[in-house]
Amino acid sequence: MTSTSILLLFAIVNVVVTALFAGLVLRQYMRRGRPSQLYWSIALIMAFLATLAYVFMVIAGPTSSAGIALFRIYYILGAGLVSAWLGLGSIALVASPRVTRISLIALSVLSIVAIVLIATSSLNLTNLNNIAGTPGTGILESVAALVIIPILNILGVLAVAGVAVYSGWKLVRRQSSVAGIQTINLLWANVLILVGDLLNGAAGSFARFFGLQSSFWIIQAFGWTVFFSGVLLASRRTATAKQVTPGETRVPA
Repeated sequence: MTSTSILLLFAIVNVVVTALFAGLVLRQYMRRGRPSQLYWSIALIMAFLATLAYVFMVIAGPTSSAGIALFRIYYILGAGLVSAWLGLGSIALVASPRVTRISLIALSVLSIVAIVLIATSSLNLTNLNNIAGTPGTGILESVAALVIIPILNILGVLAVAGVAVYSGWKLVRRQSSVAGIQTINLLWANVLILVGDLLNGAAGSFARFFGLQSSFWIIQAFGWTVFFSGVLLASRRTATAKQVTPGETRVPA
């Protein structure tokens, strides 16, 4: 096997991981209808499509017309949007419907801007030709596109981290549950989600600064596994919350 084939194999592992997790979270949303599960499933589907586009891009030839189009899809979904939509899922987990709607509108606007900027950015074809196994840094040449991407990623990480801090504060205040989730579960769920999000972001940094190109997709797969563990933990409602019927209000003792 050539080195490119080995690097592509790592990306295929990530395709399987994200496809599995996206299907499970989407199934949870269809059964329970929780907004957080909807936004997390959207982010996981984006990650799956981005990685799939990456694999087909390498197969088609990165600098071919099809390869360039697939690269833009990969970068829009993977580098641009995933982290921010993960953050929206965390916000929806604890915030009011009004705050969630406002966050959704703001993120939708920023997402459209990112899509336009990345889709129209000029590309460094030399770097693109050597993308196999790497995250694809140094390929986009538009300054505006390179600015909007970290903005979205930082907002996503801040949202996830903020919810983790919020759940920790509730735990310190000895509040037993938040949004029907045991506070300790909520805290650890968001810690896992945050760690998974940071691992996915760190994968690119390891490849860029330490030359660990072949580790990029393996770190990504591990990051998504940690993230998904947090989502599963966040889905565990307390027994009391599960027994509440529609329209019923629990009165604190």
